Amino acid sequence: MISRKYKIGAMMAIFATASTQAQDAGRIEAGSFDIIPTFSSSLSYLDNVTSSQDDTPQIYSWRATLAPQLTVATLVDSNPVQLTYRAELGKYFSSQDDDYTDHFLAATGDFELNSRHTIDVSARYEDGHEDRGTGLSIGVGEAIATPDTYKSTLFDVNYIYGSITSAGQLTFSASRNTFDYDRTEENYLIRDRFINKLGGEFSYSVSPSTNLVVDVTQSSVRYEYQPLDDSIRDSDVTRVLVGATWESTAATTGFAKVGYQEKDFETTERRNFYGTDWEVGIDWQPIEYSTVRLSTSADTRETNGEGDLIRSRDYAVSWNHDWYDYLSTSVGVTTIDNIYVLNDDTIIERTDDFTIYTMSASYQARRWLSISFFYEYSELSSNRDTLGYDRSNVGVSFEVTL
Repeated sequence: MISRKYKIGAMMAIFATASTQAQDAGRIEAGSFDIIPTFSSSLSYLDNVTSSQDDTPQIYSWRATLAPQLTVATLVDSNPVQLTYRAELGKYFSSQDDDYTDHFLAATGDFELNSRHTIDVSARYEDGHEDRGTGLSIGVGEAIATPDTYKSTLFDVNYIYGSITSAGQLTFSASRNTFDYDRTEENYLIRDRFINKLGGEFSYSVSPSTNLVVDVTQSSVRYEYQPLDDSIRDSDVTRVLVGATWESTAATTGFAKVGYQEKDFETTERRNFYGTDWEVGIDWQPIEYSTVRLSTSADTRETNGEGDLIRSRDYAVSWNHDWYDYLSTSVGVTTIDNIYVLNDDTIIERTDDFTIYTMSASYQARRWLSISFFYEYSELSSNRDTLGYDRSNVGVSFEVTL
């Protein structure tokens, strides 16, 4: 569960920075198109490849990754449109069974129809993998021969009504997210699903630096395969959050929303969920070249094992500092508390607590070459005796542009 969450986050961050790369990195001009190629690679050492428990045999290995990326950007009636493809090849020196090749494709377009009407569209496709011992194989990484692979898609459309100077602004959104494992065994088929989501957000300015926000979403979760001896996993999720966004000073910006979620299953054999959700994020910039970021959220996720759902609470803090134009560092810690909500009151609910510590230092050796040294330590503790691990990953990465 944890690796997929952060992989998608990293993938979206990579695609989100493509416009910045188009401005800062070298480009190839081909008529009305800008072509921006980049290449990144890394070499790292992992002391627990399959995320196994301390009392089981563990695999230690060096890993090399190669990741070419190509972005094509253009303007359509002065509106930015871009397409990005990225591949990532991972090679383990001492565990070839864990080798992988992932593919990512993303397309985005921002269309300003006039000063009050804007449409943002995006589509993402991922042909990816879950490291052994994560996702569906959490706790049993050494029991499967190779990493699990999957296909995932995300289509998202946002319509924004209101200008920058308007007191109020409305945003309507629609998205469809699919997730399918490549394997055809039943315990994989029952996890294949799609989620359709509709939402609306109203933002109203109460001062030059503060907006009140109301956020409402309705999601339909549907599973493509249903075994005869199991109850239906399909559900409908309603989420209502109320809060504010602010920029109290030039150094502090943030948002905070809290509200209610209701997850109703189509079958009475599964227990419906009713609870409090929240989303909070604060950026504090005491000086121009240093940023402290705090964030927390509470939500439900689809289970990858026991129970009807996962009740998740995330907390994160990070500090990014630019020491010089060519040297920056980052440190952070993230905790994820997952409660597997069971439909049997006679069984103790499963709780998994993840903690991830990260440190990195980036050096801009040349205009076209960036070198980063990184260290990541992750651990899982659980009230299930068969779960729990710790893992370190230390290495160096390179990014090359034109």
